[in-house]
Amino acid sequence: MPKRVIAALLLVALSGCAGSSLFQPYPSRMAPVKQALDQGDTQRALSQLEPGLEGSDALLYAQEAGRVAALGGDTAASQAFYREAMAEYQRYDWKAIVSLSDLTAQVGGSTVSDNLIPYHGQAYERVLVHQQQSLNYLWQGDLEGALVEVRRADQAQTESLKAYQDAMKSTRAISNAAVDAELTELDRQAGNAPNSFINAYVLLSNAALYEANGQPNDALIDIRKALQVYPENRMLQRELVRLSCQLAIDCAALSERYGDPVQPKPDQGRLVVLYEAGYLPPRDSVFIPFTWDGLYQQVALPTYRSGGPAPSPLTLKVGATHLTTEPVADLDAMAARALQEQYPFILIRQGIRLTAKHNANRWAERKGGDLGAITMEVFNALTEQADKRSWLTLPRQAQAWAGFIDAGEYKVSVGTEQTTLTLTPGRTTVLWVARQGGLTRIQSILI
Repeated sequence: MPKRVIAALLLVALSGCAGSSLFQPYPSRMAPVKQALDQGDTQRALSQLEPGLEGSDALLYAQEAGRVAALGGDTAASQAFYREAMAEYQRYDWKAIVSLSDLTAQVGGSTVSDNLIPYHGQAYERVLVHQQQSLNYLWQGDLEGALVEVRRADQAQTESLKAYQDAMKSTRAISNAAVDAELTELDRQAGNAPNSFINAYVLLSNAALYEANGQPNDALIDIRKALQVYPENRMLQRELVRLSCQLAIDCAALSERYGDPVQPKPDQGRLVVLYEAGYLPPRDSVFIPFTWDGLYQQVALPTYRSGGPAPSPLTLKVGATHLTTEPVADLDAMAARALQEQYPFILIRQGIRLTAKHNANRWAERKGGDLGAITMEVFNALTEQADKRSWLTLPRQAQAWAGFIDAGEYKVSVGTEQTTLTLTPGRTTVLWVARQGGLTRIQSILI
């Protein structure tokens, strides 16, 4: 009888896990979506995402759908999906997002797998939801709506950093040689990203809209923050000097440090190019085996591995001007840093899970003998899967260019896609180019 009880319990548990990312990791679930995008079929990609919009990972699928719709040029649908994601974010406080905690899911999820905890999103994802939504409003000619999202993106960066700092005050570090090795590897993958909360690409994008709306002080604040993340970026340095001298703030000192300001000629318009390239790499996993009281155990931890060479810069010819974009955000590095920041909380849940599984092993051994112990060990091994969920249709890298070009209309082509740029003195034109796999999306607007 105990053996039958054990078998029945395992069947119930396994059936409850079948619809999650437990036995089919999230990157595998996303493979058909990315294949459709590579073929330029955004509608097929959206149809692959639809089932997930009703599940416990609805926030994640809404983010993916919002991005896919935007790549397909359906701004209204993208807006709707991003609103769904924002509504899901509102259900959780910042501490839950930065530490992936959910008390209502810990009892069931933590004792089996992190994959059973509803997806809360990540801080860098929430910031990017607002930035991407601001572009949706911009393409519709709604600068005020775009600025609402700009302010939300700025607020999200500040609040997420504070929430993380507060959460870390009450977290005890767990030391283990294998875990330390993974943290070292994540630190290497994160490169120069100081944290996952402050995004220089978002700040530059926000600054462009602030300035276009006649708010150069706000633009200067965001450019300063962006330069703190990318201190060697020449474009950000030029923007800092230009805005500072325009506002008569530290003009002489900054000019001496970075060079004289480049101010527009009377017949020039301002162009800001936002370039998003590649796919954000999926998480990988590492297994750490050990024995506890003679019983086999293993833990699976999420990690990142090298994604290969970075995307090449975008080079364009606009009239007589040849421009080349510069990286302003390595989102793969930010994702690795975000995972490293979450490791203390992941390890706490691993401790809870190991204790629960060890107790379950002992119970199964007492009730079912060797067969019960072996069955439970197999179950534990099958369910010990790293949480690989993350927003995978995000670009791997964001690049940008900003400067002044003679007023007029220009045809600009990227691959087989093209748009017409209109440049007007005293106004800003935003050009957005996204290249992911075989898909290219190009869009522009005069603000």
